[in-house]
Amino acid sequence: MKLQVAEVVLIRMQFHQAPGSKIRPALVLMDPGDEDFVAAPITSQPRASEFDLAVADWQPAGLNVPSMVRVHKLTVLSKADIVRRLGVCSSADQEALAKLLCRVFCPA
Repeated sequence: MKLQVAEVVLIRMQFHQAPGSKIRPALVLMDPGDEDFVAAPITSQPRASEFDLAVADWQPAGLNVPSMVRVHKLTVLSKADIVRRLGVCSSADQEALAKLLCRVFCPA
């Protein structure tokens, strides 16, 4: 399966300190072409950090409610845990994401 950057997927997230999992949305940031991909979790919780990005066009992205991308909580996930694809972030949201990623990882 090939994922595209800015695609929103629904994924089974395994708990780290307890058995079980929860199905959550995530934003694809990179697909290196193997069985894993790099993603940022998406939450419906209000902004908690300067590194949270509000998804302006959340409905076309396939999200059910207004949501935030947690840019500072990047993770590597297995494609085998994807439940389904939800949508793709708009160009405006992709541009805002690129600016925030650059601010976080490429400080001047």
